[in-house]
Amino acid sequence: MTAFAVVLAGTASAQIFKRHAAGQNDSLRNGKYIDFWDADSGQINTKGYFYNNRPVKTWKYYYSDGTRRMKVKYHDKLKIKYYSPTGILEQKGYAVLDINSETIHFFWDGIWKYYKPRRKLYRIATFKMGEETAVIFGPEDPVYWGE
Repeated sequence: MTAFAVVLAGTASAQIFKRHAAGQNDSLRNGKYIDFWDADSGQINTKGYFYNNRPVKTWKYYYSDGTRRMKVKYHDKLKIKYYSPTGILEQKGYAVLDINSETIHFFWDGIWKYYKPRRKLYRIATFKMGEETAVIFGPEDPVYWGE
């Protein structure tokens, strides 16, 4: 996967701040944001914060059963962690952010580490704006020692 997109329109929402349709006053996106899988379940899909229409701080994403799916820390570069449906860390790395009026794109940028169950590291690769540039360790690396 070289890019990840989050569509802000969507499922049921807890309107911590007033949500709006694309093209309306974007200055309304300030404060806590919570999105639910559906109105009946009360199960959180996404939660985080906006400041001046940009995501800030830590955002958390969940599977429909409530297990964490992804965690993103917003700084100069984004720090991202992906989790399996059982809640085990699968991969982590850095990305840069591209925001337009409808989506937020994370382009992998920097070192990414991939894990097998029990956090066994099995691959390290580098990316530049979403494109893999090198494999430091792993199956494509000639010194990779395997499983």
